[in-house]
Amino acid sequence: MTPPPRGLTAADFAARHDPDAFPASLPRRPRTALPFDPASVPSDSAVMLDTSVYIQRLRGKLPEPIIACIDARVVRHSAVACAELAISAGLLEPSHPATARNRAVIARLLATISATDIVAPSPAAWTEAGMIAGILARTQYTTQPRQARDPAGGQDAIRRRLLNDALLFLGAREQGAMLVSMDRTDMDLLLRFHPDARVLLFAPG
Repeated sequence: MTPPPRGLTAADFAARHDPDAFPASLPRRPRTALPFDPASVPSDSAVMLDTSVYIQRLRGKLPEPIIACIDARVVRHSAVACAELAISAGLLEPSHPATARNRAVIARLLATISATDIVAPSPAAWTEAGMIAGILARTQYTTQPRQARDPAGGQDAIRRRLLNDALLFLGAREQGAMLVSMDRTDMDLLLRFHPDARVLLFAPG
């Protein structure tokens, strides 16, 4: 990853997207306009996995064409996805009878990811992701009825989710990798900011 030119500030990274250019919500595009075809992924392309990919594979619900696509390519594991997996382990209630087993499953998964294969978004990507997440939280969610936003945590939860999705998206773009994700809604929105980014979407099997 090439370091940013000298003289830039965090304001330059935030200014990559003008909030005033997004005064209203972005329409959702049809499936036919989105990248769902595993055969379109170049054979020499590295891939990065959204957290949903790890989870669906653990559940045995990752479609076979997606498994074949991933297994045939170099995988760049995102520090963001690793953090989200660790969060899921930390959230488990210690007194619940299934916690030890579920934590062990997550620990075994994380143990398959070498530290040398983990990449993190740059400081520039972090700042840009914050701007994108803020724009999308405002345009896509604040206009909805309160009960339709996010019953799990309201606006704070929405912003965190959007920030993490933007970090994964921008991190994959920095690495020149194809981001594999089942999050059709947010990836559709993120591609409006960088149509040149590479994403492969899928529905769970």
